[in-house]
Amino acid sequence: MAVAGMTLGGVASYFTGLKVGSSASYYYTGAFDLRDAPLTGGGGSAAFAEREKVIRQMLSDHVPERFVPPELIAAGPRIIMIFDDIGLDRDAFDEIMSLPGPVTLSFLPYAKGLQPLVDEARARGDAAMLHLPMEPSGDADPGPHAIMTGMSASALLRELNWNLNRFTGYIAVNNHMGSRLTRDEASMKTILSVLNEKGVFFLDSLTTGDSVAAEAGRDVGEAVYTRDVFLDPDMGRETVVAQLALAERIARETGFVVAICHPRRDTLDIVGPWLTSAPARGFKLDTIAALPVIESAWRQRQRMATK
Repeated sequence: MAVAGMTLGGVASYFTGLKVGSSASYYYTGAFDLRDAPLTGGGGSAAFAEREKVIRQMLSDHVPERFVPPELIAAGPRIIMIFDDIGLDRDAFDEIMSLPGPVTLSFLPYAKGLQPLVDEARARGDAAMLHLPMEPSGDADPGPHAIMTGMSASALLRELNWNLNRFTGYIAVNNHMGSRLTRDEASMKTILSVLNEKGVFFLDSLTTGDSVAAEAGRDVGEAVYTRDVFLDPDMGRETVVAQLALAERIARETGFVVAICHPRRDTLDIVGPWLTSAPARGFKLDTIAALPVIESAWRQRQRMATK
């Protein structure tokens, strides 16, 4: 495969000339089959249905239909880069703080000493999220105080509140693991109702194709979005490079991309240079805070189109 044989040193030049085709789709599909996750969420909001259609055409190696994003993002595609699992490794946090931004950091609530890290990231112009531990479908350990299926309502609320009160300053919540819990409609409605009262939105990491988060959000009036691309579902730099190429194409075709990655050595070695060169290649780095604004622009355009 072409991607497997490339040199990993020249990240910027590689992405400048890359044509994403079957090789990128191969890595994308193969990696996500290991996580029971779909190819893309397309944004999660019903307002992004047109965008999701374009992305699915792209991933099936068809030429996507002509797509014109709202004026808000038409001036340049936005990269919303989310670093999950933040807080356990201070060195990794410090390295992310040295990267170009703004980016979004999702903090594990059971890590110690989080508030100074959150404050530092926000002072730099980054956004903070809470990375809520949820039950996976396998036997992996989501960590202490995870939300589990089968919990009583009182136990679920007790654990949820423990997590939500670990630090302040986050504007959204996304699931850590959760491929089983996000399929549980009752649990998700309870969680999303609490988040709605708290004034924060939910980003579905989409670790399963059977997630009901978006539907549950619509039922309780909570804003729910989804990631587009996991950059490192598999170990190794080649996967990160291929996924970044795909993320870049999604952003160019639809105006923005929501990419999730983890503070692994291989990931940081690739994502760092990529973020550095992204503005010169026409991309605007943004945070998760942009999603409600982008959704509003999408809905406004749809209202104008129906008049």
